[in-house]
Amino acid sequence: MSEKKEPTAELEINNVQELDEKLAEAIENNDNKPTEEEVAEAEKEFQEASRNFSVKSWDVGVAEDAVQHVQYLIHYVRNRLFWTKTGWMGVLKMQEELEDAEKFISSNPGSALKLGYQALEFIFYSLQNPGGTGWQAAKDFESENDIYAKVFDAIGPNIEEARQELKDIQFLQDKYAAMAQGFYLEVEPEAPEEVPQEGPILEEPVIEPEKE
Repeated sequence: MSEKKEPTAELEINNVQELDEKLAEAIENNDNKPTEEEVAEAEKEFQEASRNFSVKSWDVGVAEDAVQHVQYLIHYVRNRLFWTKTGWMGVLKMQEELEDAEKFISSNPGSALKLGYQALEFIFYSLQNPGGTGWQAAKDFESENDIYAKVFDAIGPNIEEARQELKDIQFLQDKYAAMAQGFYLEVEPEAPEEVPQEGPILEEPVIEPEKE
């Protein structure tokens, strides 16, 4: 004989105003609300992390390869990068940043090539999608395959690290927003990633807007 289950209580919400009222009531009756000090600390933690990320740069490879890496990327942007529509603006900005990096490396021997998050995302996505026209361009690209692969591999770990930091900042933002509404944000463990059976799968990155 199966056990008789108690009916589940349901909360009927008919419109946005009623939802706001019910939410306000839940907050008011909540005995475990964050204090003003905790909310202020959460806001400070999020703002500091966001500000530090916006000015952070990552070393692309090791310092001894900096000149080779930046010179190849400048060549790649000039000759291999494929763009459409308003992508030309990103190409010009990327070229400007790489030329500035080349000048810095020349003036500071022993320095690694450093790129910010936006530049990393842009150039990594571009390296995944090289372009050209005709047979000669294809032959030229074939001849530089070794340095192309070397630069691509150097940028990969930076992208993974930067995206993880961005996820951490998003969590801090969500945490602060929840606490400002009167709740603690509960964190559920992430599901383990599935291991691909047939080689890596490259996904198109999401370019986040720069933060002031």
